[in-house]
Amino acid sequence: MDRNEFSQLLRKRVLFLDGAYGTELFKRGFRGKLIETLNLQDPEKVRQLQREYIEAGADMLLTNTFSANRIKLAQYNLTDAIEQINRKAVEIAKSVCKNGQIVLGDMSSTGVLLKPFGELDFDVAYDVFKEQASILIDSGVDGIIIETMSDLKELKAAVLAVRDVSKQIPIIACMTFEEDGKSVTGTSVEIFATLMNDLDVDVVGINCTLEPKQMISVFSRLAKFCRKPLCVEPNAGKPTLVENRLVYRTSPEEFAIYMRDFVELGANIIGGCCGTGPEHIKLMKSYVGERKPIHRNVDEQQFLSSRTVLKSTDPFLLIGERINATGKKKLQEEIRQLNFSQIVKLAQEQEQEGCAIIDVNLGLEKVLNEEHFKKLIVELDKYASLPLSIDVQTLNFLEICFKEYVGRPLLNSATCDEKHLLERIGLIKRYGGMLIVLCMEKEIPEDSEGRVRLAKKASEILKAEGIELERVFFDPLVLPVGAKKDHRVTVETIRKLKNLGLKSCIGLSNLSFGLPERENVNSAFLALCVEAGLDGAILNSKETTTMNVLKGALMLRGEQLVKLDQLEEEPLVSYILKGQREQLMNFVQEMLKTQDPLYISQNVLAKAMERVGQLYAIGKIYLPHLLLAAETVQPIFDHLNELMGDSEVKLGRVLLATVQDDIHDIGKKIVATVLRSGGFEVVDIGKNVPPVQVLEAVKNFKPDIVGLSAMMTTTVGFVKETADLLKQNGVEVFVMAGGASMNEQLAKQFGVYYAKDALEALKLCKSLIGGEKS
Repeated sequence: MDRNEFSQLLRKRVLFLDGAYGTELFKRGFRGKLIETLNLQDPEKVRQLQREYIEAGADMLLTNTFSANRIKLAQYNLTDAIEQINRKAVEIAKSVCKNGQIVLGDMSSTGVLLKPFGELDFDVAYDVFKEQASILIDSGVDGIIIETMSDLKELKAAVLAVRDVSKQIPIIACMTFEEDGKSVTGTSVEIFATLMNDLDVDVVGINCTLEPKQMISVFSRLAKFCRKPLCVEPNAGKPTLVENRLVYRTSPEEFAIYMRDFVELGANIIGGCCGTGPEHIKLMKSYVGERKPIHRNVDEQQFLSSRTVLKSTDPFLLIGERINATGKKKLQEEIRQLNFSQIVKLAQEQEQEGCAIIDVNLGLEKVLNEEHFKKLIVELDKYASLPLSIDVQTLNFLEICFKEYVGRPLLNSATCDEKHLLERIGLIKRYGGMLIVLCMEKEIPEDSEGRVRLAKKASEILKAEGIELERVFFDPLVLPVGAKKDHRVTVETIRKLKNLGLKSCIGLSNLSFGLPERENVNSAFLALCVEAGLDGAILNSKETTTMNVLKGALMLRGEQLVKLDQLEEEPLVSYILKGQREQLMNFVQEMLKTQDPLYISQNVLAKAMERVGQLYAIGKIYLPHLLLAAETVQPIFDHLNELMGDSEVKLGRVLLATVQDDIHDIGKKIVATVLRSGGFEVVDIGKNVPPVQVLEAVKNFKPDIVGLSAMMTTTVGFVKETADLLKQNGVEVFVMAGGASMNEQLAKQFGVYYAKDALEALKLCKSLIGGEKS
């Protein structure tokens, strides 16, 4: 099936996807380590389930290949079987499709975090996904579904890999979100939607984590911002233990009722995730029936985004200019040494000053290499929040920046020269984003007519390439008045661009280059440009007069800058949140003149981290910020502990493990990081740890608390088995558990404590240790 056929089918009627594989096969008696091994060891078991999904009315079947990528298979020593497992899965699915049903090759996460929050390189992830996609597509799937992704960067790697294997294969791209509409890596559903609008995918969706009633509000936000057909696959509630069996709470009847609600919100494809089976799909199809998808009203605004921050370009895009190494020898030398601390500092300052996005220019590029640009983007992803305007001229360096970037950036810039423009159009088509086009080719026209003529030429090229002009700013070109250049030409160009319905953006400070009292000149000129219809400016947000004049000029247009929601915290908390380790250490060294290390550790740093935890709990910061805070404060705690020597005090020792047959340890590593920064000694004994090994480790390390992680429904039973084994052997230790498959009710049934995330784990550990000591 090609993409055109798929698109026509999506317009014709709502399509029905199948339900779960892991939970359903587990319910039917599977007790192995990886359900994908059934493709080779017991293909009839997979075939029977898929046959039942077809009989229930599914239009689309997923291949049993969710975890069949190289990285996940390596955890089970199955990399040599990657081709057999994937090819056999396609063969099984196709064998039960007798009436034109669609077979989707199922792909998901590697289970490893990409840099900067993990160790996996983007290129490695891309190669892993490309390998699996190549096998699935060569084996004859009709489309690819990428699902249960929690990291937008990893999803982008997967989408690019699949599209590079085939330009014609339909792609469904899905992320998984918490109830607040944020992924665990801090990406909102709006950031996801607006990037997917740009990427070359056919359908955008949400799956897993949430039951239908929780997912409704998140899906409605996706429907508001996404311009592409939509897919939704909720879970059938959270699992509970009934007569030693995991049972999901949402009945087929309740599930079907909710699925019709998703159709009313605009879903084109509906199906089920964890806990759903053929009975859910059958009732869903019966209740929804055959119907055309509804027409949705989608928000037409343009947005730029980072991993965690979404900024509208309306009514005026304020871009910070100060990360520009041109002519700054000290900054250029720091960059050459791969030291980006000053750039991070400038980014954070401009955010506080009110910028919506930050322009980044590393100056003389011929002395730099690919690693400089890769690290630049990764560092800013880690330490700064705002979206970026990427001002890089060398094409391959520019592509590296766009590849590593998480979100929807602004490309600054292309000229109207056709070759130059097409190369940069290619980047925003592939990676997403918006574009600034300079109204010039090799030379700058002296008059506004010449500049507008080039803008019209560029507009035609952009439209021919499928780029909406709403995604483009035209730079009317600001030239130094000190060089006898007429500023009125720029103002007139802005006015003419506005009359053509084209957006404009200027580099303001070019005007006053070499002049005294630059701020006065800049602000006066900016007012003229705003009155003429200017839509954005790259400027120095440190100039108070310029910022005030901008606000006033916009008010006269009946507009105002969007007020930024900024955190106002005491300096110590601010240092921690921004990753400012040097300032934090200086703060502590000053305190050590009057206070002992123990007091600072327990009453100052620990209290500051409690505040960080509170900000995370109320949704003011997200997982990347929490991890950065923990990473920033840990060396300071270590320093204080060294000063204490033998009197070093740890709150307690926690032993962590991912349970048997479960290879996911992202969440566990996050918990370990947060617990260490909270004052606990942590012993991490790894993943896929059998109960008997946990018992041996407990006897050896004598922890106060054991923390068990279970991400998969098929492995969650090992939490109970491990806890029971510890009790049977007379080991008195607190046991807590977490992970996607755990919940409060299940924990009570297992006889363990429950922590839904890293912060809750820290609170729980403190509570357990405090209760024990009292």
